[in-house]
Amino acid sequence: MEDLQQLVRECLTNNRRSQEKLYRKFYPALFLLCRKFFSQHEEAVEVLNDGMLQVFTQLGKYDATKGELFNWIYTVVRNTALDRIRRRKWPPHNEIDEEAGATQNNIMSKLDWEDIYKLLDALPPATRAVCSLFYLEGFPVKDIAEMMQQSQGTVKWHLSETRNKLKPILEKYYLK
Repeated sequence: MEDLQQLVRECLTNNRRSQEKLYRKFYPALFLLCRKFFSQHEEAVEVLNDGMLQVFTQLGKYDATKGELFNWIYTVVRNTALDRIRRRKWPPHNEIDEEAGATQNNIMSKLDWEDIYKLLDALPPATRAVCSLFYLEGFPVKDIAEMMQQSQGTVKWHLSETRNKLKPILEKYYLK
């Protein structure tokens, strides 16, 4: 723990070696986070790098009394990924009123990570982001709508699209 606090203090002085150590320490988990949102390896790394740049420029705002450093970094990188998705121009989607809720036996929780990423690759970026936030991160529809700056109906539409696109794949390959 003390090593991490020392690393943060050194990062605050723009010590490049310390920044690299912090980056490498959290890279595996943060890359997996970005990979949930982006199918292309290069884009996931690019977003991770953008997020870590935000971490290093805003590290002075981190307050250890409010939570763990990793959780703060994770949130900054996740928000960077969501910002990237929001900046894209998506074709308008029809909103639906269908209730979208997580089922008790969420199939995503039963799959290996490699399988989940293959499934996510079948989804368009915005739908992929909503699916990741809902099924993998556990956020409710209301919170996802706020994060994505979309209506709850649009978020529900993306969840419906997720089910429509993934159901045939799951039935064919995973639910035998």
